[in-house]
Amino acid sequence: MQTVRDMFPDSCIYTAGRSAGPVWLSVLQPGEEQYRRYWRTGVTFDDAAQVSAATFVNPTFAYDSSGEDFNVHYGTDPILAFHLGMAAKLPCSTKRNPSVSELVGIAKEQFKEWCLAFRERFKGGQANLVIRLWVGDALAFSKALRIFSETDSTNTGVYPSAWEVTPIILDGQDYSKTTQNEAPLRFDIIDTSNLMDHLGLLNILVATVPLLQDHPAATLYTNSLLNFEEAGGRFANRACTDIATLSLLLGIIPASYVSGFSTRTNIHEVCMSVGNTSGIVRSYQELVLWKGAPTDNIPGPLQIAAKPLGNILFNIYLRMFKDDAISHLSSATTTFQGFVHYHRSSFAAFLALVKQRVNGDWTHVMDYVMSLIERDKTLLTGLNNVQDLYCQFHIHEVCTASAMLVPSLGNHPSRVFDGWDDIPPAVCIVLQVPRKYLEGLESLRANDIGTPILQCEIESQLHQNIFSAIHFFFGTTTPSTSDPRHLIPNEDTTRWRGSSPLIVSFYVPSWLLTVQTPRTKVRLRIHPRSIASPMIYSVLGPLLCIFSADLLDKTHVQVVRRRPGDPREPVKLQGSNNAPESHTQLVSMLTDKDSKKVNGLTGKLNIKHPTLQATFRACPLSDIKVEQSSPFSMLVSIGQAHQEIVSFPYPIDGSNPKTRIARKSLYIEVDVGLYQPNSHQEGLTANPFPVVQRNSNLIPWNIHRVNLEKLPEVDITHPKCQWLAHHLLVTLSYDEPSGGAPPAGRRDLIQDISRTIRDIFISAGKDGNPRQAIIMRDPKGNSVPGEILMFLNCVRLDLPSHTIIADACAVPLDLLSDLSSKTFSKCLHKTQNGMVEIQMSSREIRAWWQLLPILAERCRTWSHANNCKFRSAGMSNNDSDLNISPLCQCGRGKSLPPSFLKGEYKNLAPFATRVAFGPLFPVTCLESVANNLLTRLDAIMRGESKASEVCDLCGKAGQPRLMRCSACGRAKYCSKECQKEDWKIHRVGCKTSNKAQIHSSK
Repeated sequence: MQTVRDMFPDSCIYTAGRSAGPVWLSVLQPGEEQYRRYWRTGVTFDDAAQVSAATFVNPTFAYDSSGEDFNVHYGTDPILAFHLGMAAKLPCSTKRNPSVSELVGIAKEQFKEWCLAFRERFKGGQANLVIRLWVGDALAFSKALRIFSETDSTNTGVYPSAWEVTPIILDGQDYSKTTQNEAPLRFDIIDTSNLMDHLGLLNILVATVPLLQDHPAATLYTNSLLNFEEAGGRFANRACTDIATLSLLLGIIPASYVSGFSTRTNIHEVCMSVGNTSGIVRSYQELVLWKGAPTDNIPGPLQIAAKPLGNILFNIYLRMFKDDAISHLSSATTTFQGFVHYHRSSFAAFLALVKQRVNGDWTHVMDYVMSLIERDKTLLTGLNNVQDLYCQFHIHEVCTASAMLVPSLGNHPSRVFDGWDDIPPAVCIVLQVPRKYLEGLESLRANDIGTPILQCEIESQLHQNIFSAIHFFFGTTTPSTSDPRHLIPNEDTTRWRGSSPLIVSFYVPSWLLTVQTPRTKVRLRIHPRSIASPMIYSVLGPLLCIFSADLLDKTHVQVVRRRPGDPREPVKLQGSNNAPESHTQLVSMLTDKDSKKVNGLTGKLNIKHPTLQATFRACPLSDIKVEQSSPFSMLVSIGQAHQEIVSFPYPIDGSNPKTRIARKSLYIEVDVGLYQPNSHQEGLTANPFPVVQRNSNLIPWNIHRVNLEKLPEVDITHPKCQWLAHHLLVTLSYDEPSGGAPPAGRRDLIQDISRTIRDIFISAGKDGNPRQAIIMRDPKGNSVPGEILMFLNCVRLDLPSHTIIADACAVPLDLLSDLSSKTFSKCLHKTQNGMVEIQMSSREIRAWWQLLPILAERCRTWSHANNCKFRSAGMSNNDSDLNISPLCQCGRGKSLPPSFLKGEYKNLAPFATRVAFGPLFPVTCLESVANNLLTRLDAIMRGESKASEVCDLCGKAGQPRLMRCSACGRAKYCSKECQKEDWKIHRVGCKTSNKAQIHSSK
């Protein structure tokens, strides 16, 4: 415990800021004090008498899963689980930072409210709630659910964790086809927390994607700790391929990544990272939401030729095991880390999942992949792992290599298989490691041992083969009375505290054991790139070998059909490979010239209906037209009377399609590019805000839903409410595309919308009146159509998403034309008193026309009418016609806040629809947000010069010289216009440039 206290003797502890969102800066100091006090006293209260009276030991510090022991994470702090952003609601928020007691009070009050809400929700049997808990390995449990869904066997044969040998047996009452309340096997929401950092992204996706519901509203959450120096590329590095290729192979898309913006934010994490001067790696949490494509017309399995697919998979294989690459090992910057996320079984499981989604000649695909792997010279131990890889291919039913099915296998004299009637392609080796061989490791300190990765080897004069998919437990084994080739485990649950030997098991190709020599050894050793300290070498020697035994040593080595305790043959999860001819639409993947990634798609529309076939044959080529209709589809027009949609499973760039028309074979093929975030492509320009239709509900795809009545109001009008400017600062921190942005680029459109939203919040805070009337209009327009009246009722804290939300009412101005001229003039006159006018381009007006119904849907509490055209059409309104309101009639005048109904604009209530909008933030796993923020903020906070002499706002050179801020002398501008525009943000940094620097505990 003292070790944890000594870890950060001088650095500031900023973990409380992560729970505070926009008000992170005011929470840092009391949060650090609370953390240190908790680790000093074990309690959260600060009254000295109460601390002295506390005599019971906090069990958090005394017990863990292995017994009475100290095994507490160094970042543990009980208040971090609560929304400390509520500090903005404290009366003292504009005068001083909250005290420790006030932070603890916030946590306690929230816990009380949650408990009361829980009781109210379920009192009197009004609703049912079933909570199912699992304690064990997350990947193992996911695999067990999938096996049950395919076999209906509650005894899944999957070990709960690396140190347990009793298979996962699901509760028969819940997991039974006859039960009334059968437990779900697929889910709408799967939250993986930060397991990606510890288990690897591909392992997480392989385990969870099959458990996700098959609709685009289902969401998978992943969270990761990113270093801001490499944030833009590290996400793709963890995917082991480019994001588009991974999304197509697995059928799941990182929504904010392809959208280019997020409505949730980690701005506070980025700001704390930028302010970190402790010398520790700057890092912040990045939340990614994965979803299916927002369309109901996704075609059947994707198509691709064998060789391009083989090249893609081989490239993923190399990147999964890049730590073993000779170039990586010889790099001067190479550092060895304790986490080795992937072994050959991981790659085999990945291929098994891809095989379900991608149609192709998989026999040729795998022959080609295996040939590339066998010829590869870039991985130092690549060939040493080939037998493990082929064995895992067989177990996962990806393929069975010919080497594992040698016809003459039984002709080899082998004492290993004496008495066997038949020899399967793969068998299990069980190695018993006497306890005395572990004493050296047990003598080391925990920090010296770290988290070593174990692997087994079979070595002889002829070969050395490594096997990494191993399992171990403490105890003994005994042969089954019914089957001597099966071992019954006898687990010692005291584990490291006991004296039982360590039992290690792993699968190997059977043929390998037929070519053994008298000196063939079976070894257990530590993966050399997972050691935490050179002290391990002093105990185990240069080979890091824990134990070694002869293959024919019957005391320590046994060869059996399957692992101990597994009632079945090795688990086989086989994907379907159905022929595609029955589908009306097919999609094929196109690759780059090196065939390492997918760079385009071909949509094939088969003309099947007899009437349409006749029209298609007779239609002139000039009357067959193709254009992009949504981010995920192309519209094919055949003559004047018929249209077909060709859907794609990933955002496309349909600005320059290639079309092939086959009249005799009756099909149309359309080649499109893939949308690349942070580029000049059109991409999501067709509709930057897609909508998913689910059970008659409309669900925004890339904008999260909010419950306005549950979000607390916050006053942003106080002159000392400086956290607002900090929060809005990073909304401008987008990367500029290489080569400069085109005038009509999509990224300009998103940034324009982001700036408009930012200006609304700044105006509300600056003018001291959050209940403002805002008119959005095109200054070049000559008429009312397209103009929007927005009435800001209040600003709310969106605590779970660490941001703010404007609770507003929207009225497209064309609706007021239905009023009499007298009433119209009266309403408009009232509105124009104190109105804030925001001018925007006609292109942005049209984007807001698309955005408004999304903003209404995200906070909707009313119901659409059964005949609502917006709902039936999926809100695909014609944005080109600004004379048609983008908001349906169902929500007009519904669920409006009292402040609007009783205020000066109440006469407009019948025309108003409640909407909710907040800042749009750049995606930190896509863009160099922290570096951009550092450029603008760090120079002010630290007093350092910028690397380049450019304007702090627009990035341009001086005209002809740069001007400096007269107050701080650091901020530089090319013109008075830029200085005036930036003052809304710079005034905060200008006043706080002398504040203490922030340090990090990470």
